[in-house]
Amino acid sequence: MTYIVVGNSAAGLFAAEEIRKHDSQSELIVLTAEQEPSYSRCLTTYFLTGDIPVSQLYLRTPDFAERLNLTILYGVKVSGIDPQQQIVRSADGQEWHYDKLLLAMGSSAKKLAIPGAKLPEVFTLRTMDDALAINKLLEQGVQRAVIIGGGLVSLKSAYALRKRGLDVTVAVSSGQILSQMLDTKAAGLIQEHLRINGLKVLLGTEALSILGKDHVQGVLVSPETELAADLVIVGKGVRPNIQDLGDLGFNIGYGLQVNSSLETNLPNIYAAGDLAETWDLVRQTFTLNATWPNAATQGRIAGANMCGKEEVYPGSLGLNSVDFFGLSAVSVGITKLSDSQKPDNWTEEENLKIVGDKPNYRKLIWQEDLLKGFILVGDISQCGVLTSLIKAGRPLTQPQRNLTLGKLGTLAVGIIK
Repeated sequence: MTYIVVGNSAAGLFAAEEIRKHDSQSELIVLTAEQEPSYSRCLTTYFLTGDIPVSQLYLRTPDFAERLNLTILYGVKVSGIDPQQQIVRSADGQEWHYDKLLLAMGSSAKKLAIPGAKLPEVFTLRTMDDALAINKLLEQGVQRAVIIGGGLVSLKSAYALRKRGLDVTVAVSSGQILSQMLDTKAAGLIQEHLRINGLKVLLGTEALSILGKDHVQGVLVSPETELAADLVIVGKGVRPNIQDLGDLGFNIGYGLQVNSSLETNLPNIYAAGDLAETWDLVRQTFTLNATWPNAATQGRIAGANMCGKEEVYPGSLGLNSVDFFGLSAVSVGITKLSDSQKPDNWTEEENLKIVGDKPNYRKLIWQEDLLKGFILVGDISQCGVLTSLIKAGRPLTQPQRNLTLGKLGTLAVGIIK
């Protein structure tokens, strides 16, 4: 038996470890396009702030491959698969035969297609190489940064650079920050907190070009305004790494579609992590929920099933969390109702209090008596309880719904069981 795992981030790492729990003898090969051992993408911004050294990004000790009796091949970009012959091919012409194959190549940052986007001080922040290159520039004493985009990666990057003492401006093309995570009210609370801490955010502002001949000197944004900059970080989202898989017969939507065993529609091929389109527990449809916890769980279950187990992946859940200058925010599940949902037994409950100098905001999304999502800003202590109630999928009575979040913690134990 030969197992091949393509990718060594969360899904690939946990899959390899799970395979070895059930099969210690068969050949296990990990192919990765990166040159680094498994590391945490989630911690790269903590490295940029200076809160942790680069050594703490790595997830396993240097003897990991030897202990698990597996082969890791670095710098391998998989460019083709032959499902009939069960062969994986790399861009440089190498081939490997597999009996079971896991695709866990993750996703890549989207690039900007504007003048100046290839200047040496323009970065995305997706890989360790990105983080190391940005950090090298910071150590050279750059003073001004422009962040293009208002999503999680953009704002975490902006926060890290501000903590390093840079003058930071965030240019957001839409009307709010964190539009995939928060509603407009929560986003406004976060934006004001960022402003108080010296981080400038420009909404409705499109990046038109990056200025400079050989090096970045600024960013031209709409409406015809120049922002001075020595460093630019682009955070315009990611796309799953499935570009080379389109003609092989896979069922592809936003990503590779899998069943509850994490199998694709092609025999002996599994998928997990940021490229796997799984069942969303709240939205009741297949979608991409590209988070580290989802990827780790999917990788583990896929690894077990590659070894003949029959574990069921119950589905994924959209979950994001941030903390900027001591103000935390969490969102889970559905956070905004569309116009089509509002008449259809969907309701929103929210309240906002100011505690000291910080906001405390809560929003709950209901479909009849089922909790389908929430946003917490400030006090996030009930995040785990509320997430468990969403996963449980059990209706609450009106008196239960009326309870405060603090009392809900005691109530939830009985409901979830």
